[in-house]
Amino acid sequence: MNAVSPMPRQARWELPADASITAKYRALVREALGDWGLSEIADDIVLVVGELLANAVRYGAAPIELALSAYPGMVVGTVADHGIELPYMRVTRPDDEQGRGLAIVDGLVNRWGVRLLPDGRGKCVWFVYLVSPEWADVGKP
Repeated sequence: MNAVSPMPRQARWELPADASITAKYRALVREALGDWGLSEIADDIVLVVGELLANAVRYGAAPIELALSAYPGMVVGTVADHGIELPYMRVTRPDDEQGRGLAIVDGLVNRWGVRLLPDGRGKCVWFVYLVSPEWADVGKP
């Protein structure tokens, strides 16, 4: 089911494992953030979602699910797939053409991580993007 709900502010989409769909879902994320009054952070969130979707399509397996939730002061996102390979940040050289996606994610969001799906068949990469500076230290050790 593909849906955007007004309250709480949540959106969820199921995607095929097809690289050609990432542009469509980046546009849907931008639209949802605009509807929620969060256009000012759309560029960052769209870039993060694009990197995570690219990883899910390249290294994961269908079905792929993208979800966003907006809370006061933060946006939480997840990209889940049924692939067995867990993502990790790679060490890249300046001339490498790929391998920087999670470094980009790490630089843009306040928190991110990976958890296994409950059935053990896949994983979910999650991120937290803090909108308000006063939230910056919430949950930090």
